[in-house]
Amino acid sequence: MNPRSESRRVVRTGDLSLVCHVRGRGPRCVAHPAGPGMHWSYLRMPLAERDHTMIYVEPAGTGDSSALPRGVRYDLATYVRHLDAVVRAFDDEPVFVLGHGHGGFIAQSYALTDPDGLAGLVLYSTGPAADAQMLAQARWNLHRDTLDNPTGAAEHGANGDYSGDTGAANSGTGTSAADTGEYDVDAATRRLREILPSHFAHWEHRRIEFAPMVAQVRCWPRPAADFAAFDLRRELSSITVPTLILAGAHDFVFGPPAAATLRAAMPEASVAIFENSGRFAHVEETERFVHVLAEFTSGSRQRQLHGPAGGDGLAW
Repeated sequence: MNPRSESRRVVRTGDLSLVCHVRGRGPRCVAHPAGPGMHWSYLRMPLAERDHTMIYVEPAGTGDSSALPRGVRYDLATYVRHLDAVVRAFDDEPVFVLGHGHGGFIAQSYALTDPDGLAGLVLYSTGPAADAQMLAQARWNLHRDTLDNPTGAAEHGANGDYSGDTGAANSGTGTSAADTGEYDVDAATRRLREILPSHFAHWEHRRIEFAPMVAQVRCWPRPAADFAAFDLRRELSSITVPTLILAGAHDFVFGPPAAATLRAAMPEASVAIFENSGRFAHVEETERFVHVLAEFTSGSRQRQLHGPAGGDGLAW
């Protein structure tokens, strides 16, 4: 048995400990979850572990990883430093980085630092900007969807606040976790589980498949200190590593329009759209997702060894 088939590794950065779950064998791929504050386990990709060493990160303040000291902001610069520490802990061979949602913001920002040892970038259900227009549209789409779900509408209704991937820290009360320094994990997790069904393309028809994931997901509400100010559209063209953009056709936050915006900024990037997925193509279209990921990582490694080749077979 390959000694890297399943293990847990703690990466130190300053006074903090970041827990990483290492699964599988093959090219190394660090997977950063959405949030801020979502637990890593929802992003687990068992089929991808057949061909990759997947390194799932517990971001600061989630799971068994250290929380930031009181008063320190959970901002992008902090997450980028932490991601760099994780990549460096495994970079005795080139490492791919996959970022989902807010994790994609972190991955893009990290790639712009031009780090050594980065083999490629996978931007999954994310975008290059999170401006006021995008947030307003996401909030409306969530509101519209929950009106069709009596349970969700009763909880969220007009007061639902989309302030990130989870949107769990604030609930329209006027007082946020950032103001008080208190984080109600149970309330945030309950709220997230109520919202998540709206992020699947065909929840009502496939509820039996997806309900276990939703029932197990956990969230530590960590306000995204600079979420609304995030905009890398003018900078992304300077990223030189191979990049793959993944989006679900039914993702109402970071779907095809966001993928198109990323592609416009990174014309050499490969793109795959999942026609039967919302926000979670890795569970909604698992086999195709894993195939696309493996095709990208193997192609990137071949290019590093032998130089540019023909098309990579990925579809817009």
